Amino acid sequence: MAKATRRKFILSFLGILGIGGVVAWVNKNGILRWMLRRTNNEGLQMSAAPKLTEDICVLTSSQVEGPFFIASPIRKDIKEDRKGKEMNLKIQIVRMPECVPIQGAVVELWHCDAEGNYSGYPEDMSHDPWKTLMLVGTSGANVGNVKPMNEARFLRGAQETDTSGQVEFNTIFPGWYDPRAPHIHIKVLINKEEYLTSQFYFNPEFCNMIYLNQEPYKIYGGSPYTPQNDFAISGHLQAEGLLLEPKWNDDLPLEASAKVGIRKSA
Repeated sequence: MAKATRRKFILSFLGILGIGGVVAWVNKNGILRWMLRRTNNEGLQMSAAPKLTEDICVLTSSQVEGPFFIASPIRKDIKEDRKGKEMNLKIQIVRMPECVPIQGAVVELWHCDAEGNYSGYPEDMSHDPWKTLMLVGTSGANVGNVKPMNEARFLRGAQETDTSGQVEFNTIFPGWYDPRAPHIHIKVLINKEEYLTSQFYFNPEFCNMIYLNQEPYKIYGGSPYTPQNDFAISGHLQAEGLLLEPKWNDDLPLEASAKVGIRKSA
């Protein structure tokens, strides 16, 4: 993701931070939430990510990287000690427009835990938008990512694609935090060159089925954020967001897959 895109994301955050500062003495989090949830992403297109079993191949749109990227350790199981509904996520990287699998691509995955926390950062800000905006706005993130503040690295991992262009991650279904719709970050690199940074989203009804009925998601209940009012993607409506459609299993992990298309010369 180009630094200009990250900078635009951060500057937008800072704009809200400036407005929020005026009213902070009244009810900083309540008013910030009200402003953030008023985002209207009219015209945003969302479609299901092609599954590995489908004979469909499309170019995957870039999405904002966000401030909490940390280079991930190489591993398949990224859960560590995090509790939540387990999920197996298979990803295939293919070259567009030929739809040929790419071997040797590094796929990085990162997302928050069931309570909305990102590893490497304070766990008391996921549902405190004021703390999040203050951290982003005062840490020099306008020139990149927020510097990690601790050594935790749960729910982060990277793998190299096999001969069929595939990787598999064992993780949990992500929770939600202010001010984002539930999502999973993905980054694709080949020979250390970044080819794609994007995000997967979910059907809001599926999310809330989990958030309202499963521990520990129930602590914060249903998400008030969806792709349609997600502040972070409001400036990227020209890019089509992809929805993961996990298969529900009562006593087994969720199963999800996505075919990711990138442009790469032969």
